[in-house]
Amino acid sequence: MTQTLERPARRRASGPRGPRGARPRSRVLTWVGRLLLTAGVLIGLYGVYELFVTDVIAESERTEIAEEWRTDHEPIGHEPIGTGGGTEHREDFPVLEGGSGTLGMLHVPRWNGDGSGDRYEVPIGAGSGDDVLDSGQLGHYSKTQPIGGEGNAGLSGHRTTHGKPLREVHHLQDGDALVVESEDAWLVYRVVARDIVKPHQSEVLDPIPPFEGADQTGTGRYLTLTTCDPIFGITDRYIIWAEADYWTPKSEGLPPALT
Repeated sequence: MTQTLERPARRRASGPRGPRGARPRSRVLTWVGRLLLTAGVLIGLYGVYELFVTDVIAESERTEIAEEWRTDHEPIGHEPIGTGGGTEHREDFPVLEGGSGTLGMLHVPRWNGDGSGDRYEVPIGAGSGDDVLDSGQLGHYSKTQPIGGEGNAGLSGHRTTHGKPLREVHHLQDGDALVVESEDAWLVYRVVARDIVKPHQSEVLDPIPPFEGADQTGTGRYLTLTTCDPIFGITDRYIIWAEADYWTPKSEGLPPALT
């Protein structure tokens, strides 16, 4: 007679058990961790896009805008940039009347490439909306005076992202030239003052700028640059005020400030 051997039943290990609900809680924490990690990756990618990708896009758009403007406003008889110089005129200052599209170009000799021959220039668009600023241009505040006119013409531009046209604004010094190029003239301004203010302090764009020494008669001609401060921050605004010095007809060549 054959006997069948039966395996003894397994005994469950004895020991303290975890509290009920431990596994669901662990799963929740795992999902929260995954969500936080995903959010961190997305924020990092957005930072890369803002700091680098927008620059590439804006620089391409800015170059195209500048080329189109030069094609549409090719001056007659003016010498190419970098050769020859015209004279300084202080009467009958030209005025860039407002409108749409590109008003002109801003040249800043202080920001020219060191020894590379590159000259800094950026288009000036009508208006200060995102459509203008995000394309790498400077924008003319429509509620301020026209460039070249009596009063205060305000310009705005990004300091980081979107081509950062005013990245080096803190390097400008008193006496530095800001040269606005119109269709037929060069308007030369000189830096006279600077300040750091809060975003709500719109008086920096008043027809009589609020800095010591500003012409109180209302007949002064000023150009104001505004941008964010500090770099990579938006809590304040960096302000540069420049006063009209002279102008040069393009028919005479370059202004002395660019030679």
